[in-house]
Amino acid sequence: MILALYIAQGWVSYSRNGNFYVTTNRYKSELYSRRKVIHSADYLVGLGLAYHDKAKPGTRGWQSALKATPGLVERTRLILEQGPPLKCLPPAESIILRDKDGDYLDYRDSGETRLMRKRLAELNEQVRGTLFTGVIPSAMVRIFNRTFDRGGRFYALGGSWQSMPKEARMQITIAGEPVSEIDYKTLHPAMLYAQVGSTLPEDCYNIQGWPRNLVKVALLILVNSKNKHQARYAVAHHEHMRQIAERGSQPSFTAADHLMAELRARHGPISHAFHSDKGAELMRMDSDMAEAIMHIMMMAGITVLPVHDSFLVQRSHADQLERTMFQVAYEAGFEALRVEPKY
Repeated sequence: MILALYIAQGWVSYSRNGNFYVTTNRYKSELYSRRKVIHSADYLVGLGLAYHDKAKPGTRGWQSALKATPGLVERTRLILEQGPPLKCLPPAESIILRDKDGDYLDYRDSGETRLMRKRLAELNEQVRGTLFTGVIPSAMVRIFNRTFDRGGRFYALGGSWQSMPKEARMQITIAGEPVSEIDYKTLHPAMLYAQVGSTLPEDCYNIQGWPRNLVKVALLILVNSKNKHQARYAVAHHEHMRQIAERGSQPSFTAADHLMAELRARHGPISHAFHSDKGAELMRMDSDMAEAIMHIMMMAGITVLPVHDSFLVQRSHADQLERTMFQVAYEAGFEALRVEPKY
């Protein structure tokens, strides 16, 4: 819990509701129980090492939250710098299936889940055996959404390198060497265009008169939303909408309508995917590609850290990572995918 607060450097939510910790034997952990979590939270707050936003009993839809004080951050930093190397405890289950509300779902193992778990164990073993600075090593899990056809991306427990600010990520070293971060350019739009055999626009996030970062999130929201109302609401309330209008205001909803219409006109070949909730299916595809990339690099003795659709690698191996990303994309049927250094 201390590491989670230290890494986040902000508020971290947790539940005091006993129902949150009721799960199947597949996911049960002796460390992660309601009694231990609540006791630890209250203990940190009692020592003055954490700020506490405690939800009132019976409040639905809200969890309590903790935030590290400067004192806890400093103490943790000293322990990490001067103490012995931390060892990451593997999770009770590394292949996780969740329902629409984010709760754990039990499932029957198959040859596919056994192979994924074996591959993940090998990748985690490589991470544990690699020397890092600037980051806390963490075990990875794969999280699927409702079925094994949806999601499946790799998540570092506690966030670790994935939740770090991008500037901090570039200070990481792997085996004493600085890192490069390389990502697939416009991944999901490129995959959708490839599926219909159409050419991806040169810059699919460029629409005259609109901030590029707002166009990007709006296009991804359209693909991930279940209906037009949900997409309109999400675009109107997004942080990037501040550049156009007050979030959630009537002008923001009007702007969302206009932007969504322009996106539909600009991306006609893939407009069938709008409001289709197809994002989770695309994540399953890109997560399988990520597994293949990390496995190929692992077989070459090179550690790669995933950040969803991008990867951290030693700078001297950046070219090899790029070639591997191209190879995997080609073999998956997405030969038009492009890669680029992220920072």
